[in-house]
Amino acid sequence: MKRLTGRSATIFAAVLLIAGCDRLPRDSAGALKKIESERQVRVGVAEHEPWVRWEGDRATGLEPELIEQWAQTLGARIVWRRDSVAELVKALHRREIDVLAAGLEETTPYAPEVAASQPYLEAPDREGKKTPRVIAATQGESALLFSLDRFLGQQDEAKLSQRLHELSQPAP
Repeated sequence: MKRLTGRSATIFAAVLLIAGCDRLPRDSAGALKKIESERQVRVGVAEHEPWVRWEGDRATGLEPELIEQWAQTLGARIVWRRDSVAELVKALHRREIDVLAAGLEETTPYAPEVAASQPYLEAPDREGKKTPRVIAATQGESALLFSLDRFLGQQDEAKLSQRLHELSQPAP
């Protein structure tokens, strides 16, 4: 059996490593690949104004707007599902939805049960304290969460704050 030299062994190891890396990070159940192939994002929404409202047959508000923009970057349409946060967290676990929009704070009691995006905006809570806001995704779906985080990280916080202020104003 022929022995590999140090340099040859290094090159061989690098080739094996690269061959095993098709796309990082990876989803445990392929959620992002499914979104890209089926061209749809399944979004659970729980009303929490001004973050999320239900109007007619669709969600509106800051988070649905953000998710719609993100879905556009993926070439996907949105399929909305309206329910309580508790039921939608269960739906995330059953992989019936991909993301959850509910005006969640970073310190949500559901944090141990969901994969939270990076905070996309710090906004006052009910007591007026600035609190980071997140969007939830299914745990283990790292590529999906990475895609969402990358999109949210590109947002202008001043513009998001302005849009939130506009959405908070009573309709004329």
